[in-house]
Amino acid sequence: MNGELSSFEEYISRCKPEQKDIYYLVAPSRELALSSPYLETFESSGIEVILVYSAIDDFVMNNLQKFSGRTLISAEKGGLDLGEGQDDAKEDDTEDSSENETKLSTDESNEFCAWFKIELSDKVESCKVTNRLGASPAVVTDHESGALRRMMRMVDTQNGSRDEMPLPKQTVEINPNHPVIVGLNDIRKKEPMLAKVCAEQVFDNCLVAAGLLDDGRSMLPRLNGILESLVKGAVKVSTIKAEESKDKKE
Repeated sequence: MNGELSSFEEYISRCKPEQKDIYYLVAPSRELALSSPYLETFESSGIEVILVYSAIDDFVMNNLQKFSGRTLISAEKGGLDLGEGQDDAKEDDTEDSSENETKLSTDESNEFCAWFKIELSDKVESCKVTNRLGASPAVVTDHESGALRRMMRMVDTQNGSRDEMPLPKQTVEINPNHPVIVGLNDIRKKEPMLAKVCAEQVFDNCLVAAGLLDDGRSMLPRLNGILESLVKGAVKVSTIKAEESKDKKE
């Protein structure tokens, strides 16, 4: 992922001996690709991913399927088996998580996933825990191609069609060690309405990362509501601290 053009033969020559597949990621630009949560597990495992930026490239990858006996697999696929590299990543995750003060236990993770699916039942097909994430709270996997979806919407628009392309329910994988997920689990019973709004935002963030959110403007009312809650909470804390400071002086 050094930004240079590379052939499949060159990619294979750089692969670890145990790597049997070719991994790729489709994104609108290199900058967006490098910031994608789908790369996190590959970076920690030391496995190279081919970056492609055109919907046509995505179409080619899907139809080519194999090259030189190796299967072409999207980095956005769920249940990835990265071999020994993934085992090493799991050990690293365990060491990192041991340093975290808070993380969800197995039971808490299962309960959270069940809650998440129920709250977003009209959008989420299933929710499960993953160890593929580090800096991101969640991703959607095994979804339709965002690049091809954008291309089809462009074709429909040019043909004069205004019918929306319904997005099927998604498979969500959550990071049980991420502060957002841990915090959501903490407030989902104390502040159920706020927790649901935040869960919807987490889900939309996943769609953005996958290139599946057709119109980001749909998030604005929710984002404004979240900001309002944060500002009110900050003002309340600031007021309490000011009163405590005043009392101490008196």
